[in-house]
Amino acid sequence: MTHLPSSRYRRLPAVLSAFALLLTACSVNPATGERDFTAFMSPEKEVEVGREQHPKIIEQFGGVYDDPKVTAYVNRVGQSLARVSELPDLQFTFTVLNDDIVNAFALPGGFVYISRGLLGLANTEAELAGVLGHEIGHVTGRHSAQRYSTSVLAQGLSVGAGILGSVFLGTSEIGQAVGQGSSVYLQSFSREHEFEADTLGVRYLARAGYSTDAMASFLASLQAYSALEAKVSGLPDPASRYNIMSTHPRTQDRVVAATRAANIQQVPNPQIGNRDYLNAINGIVFGDSPEEGLIRGQVFVHQPLDFLFEVPRDFRLFNGTQQVVAKGPNDANIIFSGAQAPAGRSMSAYLTNVWAKNTSLSNVQRIDVNGMEGATGGAVIRNRSGTFNAQLVAIRHSANKVYRFVFLSPAAQTAALTEDFRRTTFSFRKLNRADRNRYKPWRVATKVVGRRDTVSSLSRNMPMPGPKEEWFRILNGLQPGSQPFPGQTVKVIVE
Repeated sequence: MTHLPSSRYRRLPAVLSAFALLLTACSVNPATGERDFTAFMSPEKEVEVGREQHPKIIEQFGGVYDDPKVTAYVNRVGQSLARVSELPDLQFTFTVLNDDIVNAFALPGGFVYISRGLLGLANTEAELAGVLGHEIGHVTGRHSAQRYSTSVLAQGLSVGAGILGSVFLGTSEIGQAVGQGSSVYLQSFSREHEFEADTLGVRYLARAGYSTDAMASFLASLQAYSALEAKVSGLPDPASRYNIMSTHPRTQDRVVAATRAANIQQVPNPQIGNRDYLNAINGIVFGDSPEEGLIRGQVFVHQPLDFLFEVPRDFRLFNGTQQVVAKGPNDANIIFSGAQAPAGRSMSAYLTNVWAKNTSLSNVQRIDVNGMEGATGGAVIRNRSGTFNAQLVAIRHSANKVYRFVFLSPAAQTAALTEDFRRTTFSFRKLNRADRNRYKPWRVATKVVGRRDTVSSLSRNMPMPGPKEEWFRILNGLQPGSQPFPGQTVKVIVE
């Protein structure tokens, strides 16, 4: 008797045919001349994705940094590189983000972003051009399109015959990826793509007349900066958001190798642009911005939202996009956040029926915090790390705005921390005139080195915590033990 093949095997030829079709769905890369698999994201779709994600990126990373001088300078440098790329007709958009994290990245379609934190670390126009050239390389190399298309193919193959849907419904899959948010396009690229972006970036540097050593010099400053930031914070990765080291994992050796692979001729009299660059960024905000709140030692102050509070001496503050966290000894933590609350509801009712409605609270009581209605209650939390006591505090700041503390402590440490937590609660207050005059953002200021100036004298009054001389050297690209020379223009941080 002849047996008909099962439906599983009847579909196999179709799957193999679809796979063969995908193997031919390659395009010639405009930057490398090689054939790359970009079947599910056309150049037109890249521009569409970039335009759609652009406002989401701006919202996610602190908004646009509002300084026309800085914006115009970055755009001029970026456009000079884009014009010598393999896509000179693509409309590139260069945006400076109001973000203190040292960061740079690109979306498909020519949308390139750089943070003011990165601008504060770089020292020359050539270093800025090296960063922008690398990001332009990701765009011209169509790395997002390659990564996305490969991902769609992998998903299709994982469901067997379902690959046919991936072949003929590529547009819907792209729509789904866009719906996942901008984080899809901020994931790390492969080592090969990073190397290619460096190689292309060096090519653009040379064509535009910049020093091709700038990529390596900036990366050295970045690595030293990251190490010092981690040492001062006490954490291996103090940044809670994307940073350039997480999205672009590179080493100096790889950058040097990419420079050799670019196979370009040495630029005669290359442009470096130290003084022009420092003049452009003079006055730029360094570190926290007033719009996101300022950390000043043990104090967190937010002028636009009109409050401040102080954490215990042994706690270190970290400012995130949704909450402020203070990390203390023995896994103790203070978590601060804001929320909307309807007018007319008591804080006790808000605490028990809204914020902690699924938590069994004990000893709920009304409190007064510097003239503001508040409520507090305790709970016990058990997880893999052990048993923790949680003290919740809700404070009505205005008719519809509530601010909240969660004080977490291991059960064995709660008694010792109770008074410290109480002091933090009652340190929360609205700002007075003296507060607004006292707490100002830090800024980059340029200074011409005099004959008697040293690293010690120039860094003495810088406000950041930690080893001030080391901060100064890293921010100015100086080697350990070296001194600036008279007449040199350097950066200092001022309040």
